[in-house]
Amino acid sequence: MIDFNDKKQIAKAIQYTNVNPNLTREQVIKHIETCAEYGFDAAMIAPCYCDLAAEILKGTGVSVATTLNFPQANDTLPMKIAALKELAKTGAQEFDFPPNPGLLVGGEIEAYTEEMNTIVRVAHEEGLRCKAMLEFGFLNDEQKKIASEVGVASGIDWIKNSSGWGVGGCAATVDDVKILAAVAEGSDVTRVKVSGKVNSLEKMKALFEAGAELVGTSSATQIVDGLVGDENAY
Repeated sequence: MIDFNDKKQIAKAIQYTNVNPNLTREQVIKHIETCAEYGFDAAMIAPCYCDLAAEILKGTGVSVATTLNFPQANDTLPMKIAALKELAKTGAQEFDFPPNPGLLVGGEIEAYTEEMNTIVRVAHEEGLRCKAMLEFGFLNDEQKKIASEVGVASGIDWIKNSSGWGVGGCAATVDDVKILAAVAEGSDVTRVKVSGKVNSLEKMKALFEAGAELVGTSSATQIVDGLVGDENAY
């Protein structure tokens, strides 16, 4: 558990996110520079700007994080692997991806598991950390548990309640974090990340008390500065 009176520790537990599709190069540069200024864990940005981020963040201790097959999640597995291997060439150090929720909802557990296992294996072969955005907004509690278990069994670095985008990307809740944390508790590898409407220090603290260790949010600067971010942001 971090010390929530220490702004540096708070910042190091946040991945500052801006993956809006209309973001300009100038806005991305400002976002990346802000990540370096605050000392966030990572700059979470679109894949097309990872090389730029790697150049700006070199030597800062801030990681370059990005996404794979986001937000739709339903490219074929070979398509996802091809994109993953391209990500490894961009300067990215880690990525978040949504496993295909339709497979899980439809009872295709074997296919869901194969996708998770393959992406995690190839990511680690390519030297990338990876996080599964489990899109809890599409799942019932039993499916949330299964998704978490599949993630942990794959040896993934992080399991995460959602992307924070769209119907599946629901707001983070204490109850959902408890589901993730209960499953991850038995792993020496997998940890819990949260996203979705985490826009204040109060919310972040409650989620960390429930078992989260990392948060992705577009309200990162407001959280560190003791303010409240846009309630409609991710």
